[in-house]
Amino acid sequence: MRKEEVIAARKNWLIRHNSYAFTFWKYFDYEKLERISYIGRGKDETFNDVIIMCDTETSKETPGTVCRNYVVAWTISVRAYDMNIVTLYGTRPSEMIDCIEKMVVAMPGEKTIFYFHNLSYDWVFLRKFMFRKWGLPVHQLNTKSHYPVFITFANGITFRDSLILAQRSLEKWASDLDVKHKKASGFWDYDKIRNQGERFNPHEKTYIEHDTLAGVECIQKTMDTLNKRIYAIPYTATGIVREAVRKIGKENRARERFLRIVPEYEIQLILECVFHGGYVHNNRYYVEKIIRMLLDAYDFASSYPFEMLAGKVPMEKFKPLNKVVSPEFILQNMDNYGYLIRLVMVKPKLKHGVVMPVLQRSKMVRIVNSVEDNGRVLCAAYAEIWINELDLDLIVSQYEFETVFCTDVYFSRKDYMPKWYTDYVYQCFVDKTKLKTAGDPVAYAMAKGRINSLYGMLVQRPVKLMIEEQYLTGEYDTAEDQDEKALYEKYVNNHNSILPYQWGVWITSGSMYRLFKLGAACSGQDESGNPRIWLYSDTDSAYGVNWNKEALAAYNEECKQKLLARGYGAVLHNGREYWLGVAELDGTYTEFVSVGAKRYAVRDAKTGKLKITVAGVPKSGVNCLHDDLRNFHAGFIFDGATTGKKQHTYFYENDITTDANGNERGDSIDLSPANYLLDSVRNVDYEKIFREEISIQVYE
Repeated sequence: MRKEEVIAARKNWLIRHNSYAFTFWKYFDYEKLERISYIGRGKDETFNDVIIMCDTETSKETPGTVCRNYVVAWTISVRAYDMNIVTLYGTRPSEMIDCIEKMVVAMPGEKTIFYFHNLSYDWVFLRKFMFRKWGLPVHQLNTKSHYPVFITFANGITFRDSLILAQRSLEKWASDLDVKHKKASGFWDYDKIRNQGERFNPHEKTYIEHDTLAGVECIQKTMDTLNKRIYAIPYTATGIVREAVRKIGKENRARERFLRIVPEYEIQLILECVFHGGYVHNNRYYVEKIIRMLLDAYDFASSYPFEMLAGKVPMEKFKPLNKVVSPEFILQNMDNYGYLIRLVMVKPKLKHGVVMPVLQRSKMVRIVNSVEDNGRVLCAAYAEIWINELDLDLIVSQYEFETVFCTDVYFSRKDYMPKWYTDYVYQCFVDKTKLKTAGDPVAYAMAKGRINSLYGMLVQRPVKLMIEEQYLTGEYDTAEDQDEKALYEKYVNNHNSILPYQWGVWITSGSMYRLFKLGAACSGQDESGNPRIWLYSDTDSAYGVNWNKEALAAYNEECKQKLLARGYGAVLHNGREYWLGVAELDGTYTEFVSVGAKRYAVRDAKTGKLKITVAGVPKSGVNCLHDDLRNFHAGFIFDGATTGKKQHTYFYENDITTDANGNERGDSIDLSPANYLLDSVRNVDYEKIFREEISIQVYE
């Protein structure tokens, strides 16, 4: 029989002999899994062509305290041939491992992929039981401590994390993709003390069943949309875009261009110093002051994608200038050349009226006697920082100096990013725009993920140090004896490397540069002498009072003309124009208060409701304010019981034990409500005299 006929016969057999059921793991006939097909990758690998999602539920031994937890329920859903085969469940972690073992023995392929949605959590509870059965993993990739991307054992079992693929909760993923089985929220009481071996009521069964059924259905839709086999699904959301870009780049000789312009290792280190991320800051004159007047928030439409289309980036290898130059020299040539600059400043001081200082304290190479506002430098006796020409333009417009010069300068000719790449960026924007209301939630979710991942792909550092889990202790350490320069050369020599890191650095700086152009429309005074107040900035948005609408219109028209000059116009959809990069009204508010970067609250003018943005506090934390903005101040505590914010406490045991109630226990994580103390920036007088005078040797 041909392969297609064999697959069809196995599918038909399962249709005739199996009816989906939610089944206790010991009662399932595992021989049915012999009808699962397998697929080959290369000459020596065969994967079971099946989608499997696993999950655990845990219980505290003492609710309301930080204590050891243990597994009290688990499920494994199996999907193949576009249909759900079975959901197996149990209560003991050792039995979950036994169940997985029975599954892989029954299936014909050599390797099997099992997904967990948030593998980092379930892994801690199950790891010791896996070690006892299968030995230690043979391969594990960790992006950071306690966050494994995948874990592989010698028996062909690989565990993957669907959370980093979906980049959203299981509940939202299932809703976005509109799968048949949604997460049954509210059906499980997390405060109830449970023991292994207990029976579940119908609601509890529905809850644990839907968790993994929703997972396999989401993976199926993702796999079908990407046209991928189970083994070829990218590990992360960014990986989806990376594969598409590599394919297009290969067709356009991107690798050749990359090798011509990729910098030497020493220059790469400088580029990483120049990269500074998005700009987030608040107006220091209004810290902890409630603004009760009409204010507007403007937001860039796809800020980074716009910059990829309309901004210029270094397109040659960097060369040393071999001389000290003035900022004016750099700025005269900034339209055509990109510069890496060590900027040396003697007595930099912020000019009067500047409320959004750009110099970042954490990026300084050297600094003496600095006075800061929420991490931004107001003045100093002496400072050095690595920047590029776009950053330099902002710095010299904001600060005055006793002496300032550019040294250790490198330059590269600037041009637009290659057309094959910008065409793909634009197409992703078109897809996201048109699919939003097209009735295809899967395609829209994927398109949105692509456009959001394009920037992340550009700014990933080429050298990623390996992080290893110490299986005995559960701790994570950076692997020893890693030669970073050798790893960089490995990255350069990898045929998949086609996007130089400097492009991402310039895209970031260009986006910040445009943010300050936007902020200029909310600075100074209007014709009647009324102040325009720039209150807050966050990467691609600005909050302010008394915006200059003519300046906004002029700014947006400039963006449109830049796009048109590059051959990219508006996306026409449902009678409306959608432009990349333009500033759009994101909200109008009647009250505003901020205590620092990523710590502000507003009252919506339309709904009258409060909204908060506080790094580390879920949006539900707004309920803690009791509809009163006066509560939003330094020292206020967002209580974890209301916000749902959790504190992770890890418990690592010497061995597997059984408690007095017969519960098997291994390692565990405790998730307890975590309070959040709202702190404030330190307000300082930036006109104060330096604490001491120092002598600076300026090299001519």
